[in-house]
Amino acid sequence: MSSHSTTGADDPFFPREGKTLTWSKVNMSVAGTKKKPPKSLLQDVWGECPKKEITAIMGPSGAGKTSLLNIIAGRSRTGGALSVTADVRLNNSPVDPTSLDIRKQIAFVAQDDSLMATATPRESIRFSAKLRLSRATTEEELDTLTDTMIDSLGLSHCADTYVGSALMKGISGGERKRTSVGVELVTKPAIIFLDEPTSGLDSYSATQVIELLHKVAEAGTSVLFTIHQPSSEIFNAFDHLILLNKGRVMYQGAVGSIPTFFENCKHPVPPNYNPADWIMTIAQQIPEEQLNQDGFFQSDNRNLGVSLDGGFSKKSDIITHGGAVQSSMLFKRELQNIVRDKASLGARFGITIFLNLLFGIIFLDVGRLDNENVSNTRSHFGALVMVMISSMFGAAQPALFAIPVERPVFLREYSTNHYGVLPYFMNRLAIEATMTFLQTLVAMLIVHWLIGFQANFFMLALIAYALSMASTAVAVLLGCAIDDTKMAQEFLPLLFVPQMLFAGFFVAVEFLPNWLQWVQYVCSLSYALRLAMLAEFDSCVNVEPEFSNSTSVSNCLMILKDINSDYDSAWWYWLLLGALFLVLRLWALWVLKSKAQSFY
Repeated sequence: MSSHSTTGADDPFFPREGKTLTWSKVNMSVAGTKKKPPKSLLQDVWGECPKKEITAIMGPSGAGKTSLLNIIAGRSRTGGALSVTADVRLNNSPVDPTSLDIRKQIAFVAQDDSLMATATPRESIRFSAKLRLSRATTEEELDTLTDTMIDSLGLSHCADTYVGSALMKGISGGERKRTSVGVELVTKPAIIFLDEPTSGLDSYSATQVIELLHKVAEAGTSVLFTIHQPSSEIFNAFDHLILLNKGRVMYQGAVGSIPTFFENCKHPVPPNYNPADWIMTIAQQIPEEQLNQDGFFQSDNRNLGVSLDGGFSKKSDIITHGGAVQSSMLFKRELQNIVRDKASLGARFGITIFLNLLFGIIFLDVGRLDNENVSNTRSHFGALVMVMISSMFGAAQPALFAIPVERPVFLREYSTNHYGVLPYFMNRLAIEATMTFLQTLVAMLIVHWLIGFQANFFMLALIAYALSMASTAVAVLLGCAIDDTKMAQEFLPLLFVPQMLFAGFFVAVEFLPNWLQWVQYVCSLSYALRLAMLAEFDSCVNVEPEFSNSTSVSNCLMILKDINSDYDSAWWYWLLLGALFLVLRLWALWVLKSKAQSFY
């Protein structure tokens, strides 16, 4: 047990009064098109989730279980072809579950446990509490709440074990689900919604989850969840059931009343038969018209007057941490994630070291060679180009995959008001800036010494860093627009090939079609390479007039002329690199915010 003491006010499992959730006239439909007729997904659905009881929503696939849960939880967006109407009440007081103040007082646990793989249950719960509770909450109170939650969830034995993922060993599926529930319970919500909480769990783990939900309900949090086809043991543990079929309510009431109801409807539950299996068999095999005639699909005959008391508070008076603290906490968590994910960290820096050692060996001492020879000058030029392209690749690829990989965790935490889009975005920027800096430093230490570049080390490193950050801006924009990592892999060539084609180094700009020549102006590689060439061949620009006819100087000047580089334009190249970075970052922020808001 915890060494901290706790009070009823701190403990989400301390008994409270509890509230009953009711809903009626829930309709969802998709407008028709020229090729498809309109489709009704939910038709006048009604029901209730009594206080201090657990209520299950069952039904065949496509019955509308998840759609109903999302509507009641305020997670279903209307607009376009989708139309949704609903009357949702708490203790008979009408509420709008889509409003921010109401959503702060409810909890939602999705079917997929979107948790940080490298975090522990203790860290996950404390992180949620820190960001979602009042900023006046002390560190000791957070520790007390976290320890109490860990004990109550039965997670003491694995509290400091990584959550894990498909690629990382961690806690079991049942423990992961209980952690997900704990993450949401820190705010002591009036209602907790769960989508398929026992999906993918063995019978023992599923039973533990249902027992936990009973404990939550008895403490005063209304519990409503969807489930497909439970075992008889789990089914008999339910208090209340809503059976949906083809978007309509086939049964709504206490689980203990099911045998009587089905017998009255001419479909009695056979002796020694799992009622859950029987009602699903009836729902799936009996035609809808026959079910209508037999007395199923009853309409809502409740008399729901309007109560002026007992619902949600209309406005949450909890002042949580601002964006700066949110970004700081996200940054610390992400750094911890990077350090703990040793395989990814090792691969990132291992590849950087290997490639730059390879460049250093191939172009060994090229920068120290006399430029009297044209081939020496070309090799010198090639070494610089390859190092810059490698910097672009090395930084942009991890940035492209970062947001698609984190998307499930981000969307869950954003939808449950852990933080806003801007703090998350600024955290990603800080992480990319830090990792790119370290990566660039390692790369430059290797190649500058082996190749023998003449440019000032810090200037060349700064140019490579600026190119890397501009490239990550493009990668992040694509990452924000892309939904998953598989799609990100398909778009990977789009990051690099246009940069190399339009930078003007492999194909002269004048050979490009006129209508494509403008692309060079949005290629960060073009500006960075010009800056690098000017820094590397600075001796050509600043040579004394009496030596301007030497072969060495002539070859350098030929390179600078070929790439159309002018020392007086260096400040302009820096400005354009910065402008590209800023515009692409702002664009990515807009895309990420639009995606997040459209999803929830």
